[in-house]
Amino acid sequence: MKILLLSAYDAQSHRYWRESLIAEFDQYQWTVLTLAPRFFSYRVRANPMTWFAEQRSILAADYDLIIATSMVDMATLKGLIPSLAATPLWLYCHENQFSYPLSNKLDQHLLNNLDAKMVFLYNCLAAKQISFNSEFNRSTAIHGLETLLKKFPEKIPVTLIDEISAKAHVLAVPLQPLTDSDQLKITARTVNKNTPLKILWNHRWEYDKGPELLLAIVERLADDNLVVELNIVGQQFRKKPEAFSAIKKAIEQSDIIELGRWGFVESLTDYRKLLIDCDIVLSTALHDFQGLAVLEAVQAGCIPLLPDHLVYPEIFPSTYLYRVSDDREQVATNVLERLRAWQQDQWPSPAVISDFEWKHLYQQYLACIKAQ
Repeated sequence: MKILLLSAYDAQSHRYWRESLIAEFDQYQWTVLTLAPRFFSYRVRANPMTWFAEQRSILAADYDLIIATSMVDMATLKGLIPSLAATPLWLYCHENQFSYPLSNKLDQHLLNNLDAKMVFLYNCLAAKQISFNSEFNRSTAIHGLETLLKKFPEKIPVTLIDEISAKAHVLAVPLQPLTDSDQLKITARTVNKNTPLKILWNHRWEYDKGPELLLAIVERLADDNLVVELNIVGQQFRKKPEAFSAIKKAIEQSDIIELGRWGFVESLTDYRKLLIDCDIVLSTALHDFQGLAVLEAVQAGCIPLLPDHLVYPEIFPSTYLYRVSDDREQVATNVLERLRAWQQDQWPSPAVISDFEWKHLYQQYLACIKAQ
């Protein structure tokens, strides 16, 4: 079988997914085209033009199946490349454009980005099957499409959304297996109450990952006597929220908080070692459709401490969730209280996320590939 795999905004989680997918199904013949994850609004609308200009002969080859991420404008691409028009499309949705937190006027513009939403709508109509990485992603996308249609100046039958829903299902990004050596290290780890509690925050350094809440938590920890080591790592871009400078300054000025790793960890080996060494993975996200970075840390033995909204209640029981509200200081207090209870005498059992491993998801992925 010949498969064309397209990723128009190849962010880290997208790359993790496609590389793992190809590795698991190496019996097939893969052709892969990707574009760098930058210039979002332009990229989502212009990716067919870029590929048509630069990769036309590759696109015009014979394929049995197209697998594309939801940011690929497949409806336009199928029109530009006639040989792709009748090729079955499996659309994989890492995210959707209908559920995004607002920070400023620019974000408001992005939220109202009709081009990106229309690309997604046309993709869903053109696809034979649609996979979402979580129920939270699926439900917010379907609701967003329904709301979008109601805003159109001309009445569009809502049966279009019924057609999309009938093709849609939930299929998570699988976790790559741990090595035997890493598994032994995880099994051998213990939490020592006499040493700092090692906390990991491992997200993109952008507004939607909640740096302002992270700052409030750091400031709350600095005023307390709970000794912790904070490891704040993740992908960074040319512009990053100002909160990160304040976070580092608060840690450096504190006599209680120890600064562990800071910034992007270039080495995958070093990153995996950090995951195994830490006790808790903390999320302050305002926007997560699966939380792959959190799942990787939990797989490595970290106890998750996560907001009780977004995708997280779908995956984890309330033991691992803290209450969120509009009161940032109260949320920070909720986090501190949970940390203190865990360290003193209520250390929780490891979270079970084995359902996200390839051995449990392989057959579902195989069925999607064979469904063409």
